[in-house]
Amino acid sequence: MKTMIRIGVLLLVCSGVQASLGQTPPPVEVDLDHAAFAYDDAESLLEVYLAFGASSLTYQAGEQGYLAQLPLDITVYRSTEATLPGTPSDPVWHDSLTLDFAVADTVGLVHGQYFVRQARLTIAPGEYELRVSIPADPARGRQALELRRDVLVPDFSDSGLGFSDVTLATTIAPSQDREDHFYKNGLIIRPNANQLYGEGLSTLYYYAEAYNVDEIAGDDGQYTLLAYLAEANRPQPLPGLQKRSRRQAHTPDVLVGTFTLDELPSGSYFLRLVLLDENNESMAEQSRKFFIFNPDVEQEQVVALESSFETSPYATMTEEEVEKGLGHIDLIATDQEQRRARAIQDLDEKRRFLMEFWQKRDPNPSTPINEFREEFYGRLQYVNERYTIRSMEGWKTDRGRTYIKYGSPSNIEPHLYDRGFKPYELWEYNNIPGAGHALFVFADLTAFGEFELIHSTVAGERKLVNWINELSGSL
Repeated sequence: MKTMIRIGVLLLVCSGVQASLGQTPPPVEVDLDHAAFAYDDAESLLEVYLAFGASSLTYQAGEQGYLAQLPLDITVYRSTEATLPGTPSDPVWHDSLTLDFAVADTVGLVHGQYFVRQARLTIAPGEYELRVSIPADPARGRQALELRRDVLVPDFSDSGLGFSDVTLATTIAPSQDREDHFYKNGLIIRPNANQLYGEGLSTLYYYAEAYNVDEIAGDDGQYTLLAYLAEANRPQPLPGLQKRSRRQAHTPDVLVGTFTLDELPSGSYFLRLVLLDENNESMAEQSRKFFIFNPDVEQEQVVALESSFETSPYATMTEEEVEKGLGHIDLIATDQEQRRARAIQDLDEKRRFLMEFWQKRDPNPSTPINEFREEFYGRLQYVNERYTIRSMEGWKTDRGRTYIKYGSPSNIEPHLYDRGFKPYELWEYNNIPGAGHALFVFADLTAFGEFELIHSTVAGERKLVNWINELSGSL
């Protein structure tokens, strides 16, 4: 394992308000992101992106302006080895350095200006924890800070058709300057480590790589790439924000594009990339979550017609059907929707909520069938047939919930009879929106056939660093 290049830096200017640089420094503002790409048969390329708020740094006056210095440690640990008894706790990669940030004058610094850094290293595929640490500096009044991120580095060497991770950027431009720290494949790519766009930064740039696309190329040696933007809670593309292109098949094929965001309201969104075959069928997908802050753009209010509810099947649902339906959608509802559903007491309002929930997710409202709802209940029926155990329906089990929420895993690796281990399954996903490549570990801890989720690399799911230790206990 080795570092590929030195760490690069640039000052990124976004919108914001004037920041006050008082004598007591505020906490250092740091954002952390990463992306993984194919490298060789043994290792993958991992890029680490850091953004430091310019106005949160402490500057000292010098002969040619003002300079801020910040010591920094970047460390990569194997997630399942960091604290296991009898295994080494040494990091698999570490870099300790002092960063220099220079500005002409601190008076003009505003919130929304960032120094951006990037590090590249090659690393064996696997599950890791990335840590970025800034030590305390009592002399400058700075407190210690540590950021941690779970990182699943895929094995791209035998993955077949698929994508790398997606790098979100503030600018991408052609260049032959190989000495630039942000150079890659004939491009200068300025990463956006906080994934925030909008006021003052209205264009989203993206970089990704597609692998083995010759598998879906037509007789002309070309394939189709579909790129589009969607709201976080809706699968369908936003109007006017989807692009199709025919591309010559190369491996890897460098994918670069832009979207203009100045007319989108504040909120969470996804950039989605899809590889299509000659029959226009999706063969591989990748996505990336990002955020927009556009305070001057109003959110469109969708008002459902009263008559549409009165004549819909929802209006005649029994109380039992309503409660079961609310239990189902809780698997995929947003936090806000879950809170709203729990607060509703009136039965008729619950019916209306169910109708609104599914209408918002209908990819083709002009058709009589809600394809999203059909897909959901198709998954629910499958897990009820596959994972129901004793009196517990399949959709209520951990494996059933995971399948419904995230879809069919890219690979299931059963370990039912490994000597010295309790039965377990590894589920791997090539792409989960907002999480990318992901791992789920289910274990039959009681030997009764009920596989519990004991660990996942997806934020919000259960995380158990020493899950291997959990599995090796006596039955």
